[in-house]
Amino acid sequence: MENNNITIQESFDSTLKDTDLKGIAIDITELALDSIIKDPTVQSLPIVGTVIGITKLGANIHDKLFLKKIISFLNGLKNVSVEDRNKIIKEIDESKKYRVKVGEKLLYIIDSCNDFENSERVANVFKFFVNGKISYDDFLKTSNVLQKITNYDLQWFLNKAKDFMNSEDVRGLIGSGLFDLEYEPVDVRVDDEDDYKKLRENPNSSKYKAEVDGGGINITLSRVGNIIMDIFGSREKKKTLKL
Repeated sequence: MENNNITIQESFDSTLKDTDLKGIAIDITELALDSIIKDPTVQSLPIVGTVIGITKLGANIHDKLFLKKIISFLNGLKNVSVEDRNKIIKEIDESKKYRVKVGEKLLYIIDSCNDFENSERVANVFKFFVNGKISYDDFLKTSNVLQKITNYDLQWFLNKAKDFMNSEDVRGLIGSGLFDLEYEPVDVRVDDEDDYKKLRENPNSSKYKAEVDGGGINITLSRVGNIIMDIFGSREKKKTLKL
């Protein structure tokens, strides 16, 4: 199994850094995997032949879905030149800042994506990184959010999200990474200082009135939320959303 993993890794690295992807001309959303892998341009990708050869693409549904997510990711990079891909990947791999090489990290991310649509969205974020619009750390953080979020939640976010929302507005996405949370300090004001002093001297002597302000949560778009909005807002924001 270890040798197989190395082979897949090396094959993916070769595809990512050395293969011209411009020839990929398939609509992956409309075709089943069996039809996709019969496309000559897809068959020419080193990683496709490697995965098919190792897994045999039999009854293992994970292998089939994994390959479809890989093809979807590469399809999303078809307009990024080999030179640009190679340059930026080499810079990261040789920086010694990251223990996991770019190609290996991408395979982890792709495998963790919920479906092939998320995989292609990760490719769009990777393009932003290659073009110098975001950092590699931004890419990793944004991909971590995208690989987990559902299509429905993404459409809700693109259509409804804005800065300064409340917890009821964002619902189950409050901990998704799309938002930053800032807790307001609690301010306690005593209405009658004399009563308060009496209470401190003798807790059973009287009661005092106090007003409490603050304690709420300010919710704003996180950096990741803004990146996702910048990349996908104009493209996907107008899709029909049934609430």
